[in-house]
Amino acid sequence: MSWMENNPNQGYQTPPQTAGVTDVVTQLQGVVSQLSSLVKKVANLVAAISGRVLSGNFTATAGTTTVVAQPGVKANSIVTLTPTNSAAATFLAGKSYFITIIPSTSFTVTFTSGAGGTETFSYTINTPT
Repeated sequence: MSWMENNPNQGYQTPPQTAGVTDVVTQLQGVVSQLSSLVKKVANLVAAISGRVLSGNFTATAGTTTVVAQPGVKANSIVTLTPTNSAAATFLAGKSYFITIIPSTSFTVTFTSGAGGTETFSYTINTPT
């Protein structure tokens, strides 16, 4: 028999609670502990990937080489270029380039033919662990 059937003249009331204040506090402490653990794991993950991916922009200097100052670049970094204006896209069509790195200082982009000095690029640096 339900609580309402045992108390027909009471009207609607919430059923009596079986958990005490101590039970609620214990449950909340468990939730806080789990959330604290999750926050620590996320912080560790952020620390692990921090500095591994960098990005920026540059304008190619007139000529075949452009030096880009980037103190976050490492010897094992992978630098990827993306043209950001039509001059850069046209310039790269059918041409190639290579990148040399000076760790913790810069990277140099060397084009197979001279840039005009108006080509803009974005770069992404991914440094594996």
